[in-house]
Amino acid sequence: MVAERVELITRSWQVDSKAWQWTSEGGGQYELSPVDYNHRGTKITVFLKEDAKEFCSEWRLESIIKKYSNYLPFPVKLKDKTINQVKAIWTQSKSEVKADEYTEFYKQITHAQNGALHHLHFNVDAPIQYHALLYLPESIGNEVLYARESKDVALYAQKVLIQSGNTHLFPSYLRFIQGVVDSEDIPLNVSRESVQKNALIEKIKNSLTLRVLKELQFLADQNVEKYGKFWQQYGTLIKEGISADFKNKNRLMELLRFNSSVSENSSPEVSLKDYVGRMREEQKDIFYVTGGSREAILHNPNLEYFRKQSLEVLFMTDQIDDFMVADLREYEGKKLKNISQEDIDEIGESDISVPESSLSKEEKNDIIAFFEKELKDRVSGVSDSKRLVESPCSLVTPKDGMTAQMEKMMKMMDQKFKGEKRNMEVNMSHPIIQNLSEILQKDKKHPFLKDSVEQLYENSMLVEGLLEDPVQVLSRFQKFMESASAYELEKLS
Repeated sequence: MVAERVELITRSWQVDSKAWQWTSEGGGQYELSPVDYNHRGTKITVFLKEDAKEFCSEWRLESIIKKYSNYLPFPVKLKDKTINQVKAIWTQSKSEVKADEYTEFYKQITHAQNGALHHLHFNVDAPIQYHALLYLPESIGNEVLYARESKDVALYAQKVLIQSGNTHLFPSYLRFIQGVVDSEDIPLNVSRESVQKNALIEKIKNSLTLRVLKELQFLADQNVEKYGKFWQQYGTLIKEGISADFKNKNRLMELLRFNSSVSENSSPEVSLKDYVGRMREEQKDIFYVTGGSREAILHNPNLEYFRKQSLEVLFMTDQIDDFMVADLREYEGKKLKNISQEDIDEIGESDISVPESSLSKEEKNDIIAFFEKELKDRVSGVSDSKRLVESPCSLVTPKDGMTAQMEKMMKMMDQKFKGEKRNMEVNMSHPIIQNLSEILQKDKKHPFLKDSVEQLYENSMLVEGLLEDPVQVLSRFQKFMESASAYELEKLS
């Protein structure tokens, strides 16, 4: 407290009414007594402590008035100067507020140079009363992206500021929202510390969240270009909401956007609804794959089968995607399946053109046994692939196992973290594998076999982004180039 004593004198407007004086030093006690006072109204005198003299300065008082009482419907004067001169446009009807007024108000409360991407202005009367003017900024900073809660929404009670940065009006994943919320149902004497425990605040939060999600859905349906800009900035936070807000999970699912194998560029424009609408009649699952970028995913061998079959695959390139999918699980009764995992039921007999393997069953078993022997504890197993078309081999994740993206994230947090083993699938129709088989049948101890298996394994690790020792790959690759160049030279001589 800044005062050592507060004195309040008040007198009713009624004729012949007496004036009363209330005095307190803040110790839990007060004095009340009649006093001679000829004016109607109330006069409050604050006797400041020695260390609070700054509150005597005009600039300090003016800043306090502007912060807490700038939007009161009656003038607040300092000497003869009216300090509060701004309209509380959030209490007005939308039809009464011009577009430039929304922009100017946004710049005033955020100190931004440009306007917002979008604004929401609405008034609610039942079951609770409040006004809200909310903005979606054009861009997001790391301080918001990595924060845990919203700090840019001001809470007012009857146009009096209660909290300049209320952290309880929105769930964490909507922390990018800026603006004001004003409720006449909130008592003016509520302490700023008790706001978070106020049941009314929780009701307002639920109502605000629903309003914002409905507005975002409206944008997604009616203004694709603007929603695309929104998603580029805030898509990661909407994905965060899938795991954080079970109550609104279904609404949030409709807001998700992805890039996919049918996209013409890297823009995330595919909704789950779009994907399901394009599914084949016999298709049971929604296919997706995770990776560092669209370019990296396009080189994933596990994608080959699906592209040949014209089966759409969603591309997930955000670090949060693995966590999101774990909570998303399914959409409209269709499960989400990672194409880099072992249990893909749809992979089997197909009508795509794949070169027939000339290897016998025994030769295939010999190749598998050799791979297993050389790779030993580095893979969980080796199998004949049904999904590879153009690549010689690939690594696949066990059912319910950790994706490569998740493993990389865990290693970033803990350098000692050891990822789980993956299964290596071998394409028996690929020329490299068929050549290795022929060498194996003639000389099981030929050094080229061991080097080739190591190279194929590390190539697969490289594609997954999990290769930890590229130096070994480089030296072995140079060795292969020496052999290849010597072979070509021999052909020329």
